[in-house]
Amino acid sequence: MRNYRRAAFVTATAALCAVAGSGVMTAQAVASPGQDRARTAAVAKPAPAPVAGSEASLKAKCPYPYVCFTKGTAILSKYKDAGYWQTLGPKGRTADSANNTRHDDVVYVRFSDAKTICMKPGQGWAFNGAHPKQVYISTSSKCK
Repeated sequence: MRNYRRAAFVTATAALCAVAGSGVMTAQAVASPGQDRARTAAVAKPAPAPVAGSEASLKAKCPYPYVCFTKGTAILSKYKDAGYWQTLGPKGRTADSANNTRHDDVVYVRFSDAKTICMKPGQGWAFNGAHPKQVYISTSSKCK
């Protein structure tokens, strides 16, 4: 039952994400684990979804000031350079989540299907089967 609730939470959160005109996904609201099944079943295809900070930190201990790409509890790759698009290596492209430990910088992650997400400072995301391709660490504190 516990795994179902976690899957329902991530799926419901993904359903509440909207794609802005620039193609960047931003969270509109955070769903609670008690979402009804009808609402979570409405999601046709899983999309990357934000993960609560405490749950993201349980998955892997990503040190400040890095952006870590993880699979389960293993850190596959980490980045800290800001200001340009960096292509993920072969390990990073297999990640199932990412954590942004930076305090003032947003991070954009581009996927193989050309969608891009924006992770706010301190935020983690579950990719739900999407394959990350590139990362951009911005010096801005807000998603554009």
